Amino acid sequence: MSNNKQRAKTGAEKERLKIMKKVLCIVAGILFSAMLQTSCSSDDDSVAKQEEQQGEPQEEEVVVEPVVEQTPGGIILTDSQALMVDENNQFALNLMRETSKGTSGDMVISPLSAAYMLGMLNDGANGTTRQELMRALCFDKYDTKAINEFFGNLMTNAPLVDEQVELSIANALLSNKGIGAEFSGQFAANMKEYYQADVESMDFSKADEVVGHVNDWCNEQTKGVIPEILRQGDVRSSDAAILLNSVYFKAQWLYGFEKEYTTLQDFTAADGSKVKVPMMSQMIPLDYWEDETVKAVRLPYCNGSYGLMVLLPTDENMSMDELLNTLTAERWKQLATDMQCKSTILQMPRFEVSTEQDLNTPLMAMGVKAAFSRSNADFSGMLKDPSIPLFISLIKQKTKITVDENGTMAASVTVSTFTTGMNNPMFVANRPFLFAITEKGSNLILFIGKVTGL
Repeated sequence: MSNNKQRAKTGAEKERLKIMKKVLCIVAGILFSAMLQTSCSSDDDSVAKQEEQQGEPQEEEVVVEPVVEQTPGGIILTDSQALMVDENNQFALNLMRETSKGTSGDMVISPLSAAYMLGMLNDGANGTTRQELMRALCFDKYDTKAINEFFGNLMTNAPLVDEQVELSIANALLSNKGIGAEFSGQFAANMKEYYQADVESMDFSKADEVVGHVNDWCNEQTKGVIPEILRQGDVRSSDAAILLNSVYFKAQWLYGFEKEYTTLQDFTAADGSKVKVPMMSQMIPLDYWEDETVKAVRLPYCNGSYGLMVLLPTDENMSMDELLNTLTAERWKQLATDMQCKSTILQMPRFEVSTEQDLNTPLMAMGVKAAFSRSNADFSGMLKDPSIPLFISLIKQKTKITVDENGTMAASVTVSTFTTGMNNPMFVANRPFLFAITEKGSNLILFIGKVTGL
């Protein structure tokens, strides 16, 4: 009996040992697996750290590629874009009022060129800067995508409205590689697609080369009508970027004037004096409007899609400023839509007008404040490094129009330059200077001299 108990006890112990071995094997396997995973993780971390040390970017900028469609037959506007045209016309009238203040002589501007510049600025602006820009443009209720799509539509399709009319809109961007300024990927993509802009980089410390390059672009885009927009001194080595827009228009009248009927006649100037001018004359069917305030005709070009609106105050004593003050986008739309075709005896002078206009002051009067402020401007969406502060140092426009018996040629260039707001001091030793070798701790002068001519 006791032998049987002993054998049973021995068998039970053997069974327990087998179970313990199995458990130990399982635990060992788990531990080995954990060690293996830890080792792999450490290797991955090591690789990741090594890649980081090698300069591998940890996060790529995501760039959404925009698309602008070409619409057959010219400009096809959405309901929203049709409203934007009216609002852009309001901007045009507001800008004309501001730029003509204190100007007694002839003048001409291109509100479309200025609007394109504000559209590009909007894409790189944020916060109050953006709000003020778009409020001036009368686009404050639209987001950036809608604004870009509007300008992209016009950019692509406006030149297709009439194949006999030569219309071109061009844009260009230039960044200063001398200070490491580089446009952000999304801003550059939007400019290339919506605004069909050339995007380039130059060293602005070579200011004469930059000015020459910009002026060559102007001359080419306007076919020599605007040969230059910048002068020596307009570009500084601390500037970060230059934005450009040009609009060129050339068309013949649908109903041309016969030169033999052009005669010298009196023209009464704003000050009441009379001057002899070459007055063109003909009788043709024209869209015509007249009320107690204004007389208006529209002279069509080529297929009639584009035309020249000419407005006269009904009251001969009303000034141009007073006439401008009566015009709103709604009033302008009424004139355009309510005109009736009438056989009209038309006499108007042959003329040529050119204007160079600083737009900083007019735009500030229209509420654009932050964009010109070193401390308040926010163009953080423009450059790849959003920490580089930018503000607009200059916006100016040159425009020229010629109207004669054959038709009209008009061109405009608008330029804006951006300066960094970092308040970096500038030291350019391009004139005579003293030099000295010193020991910093004691301020001991070892050598001293001067350079006056090299």
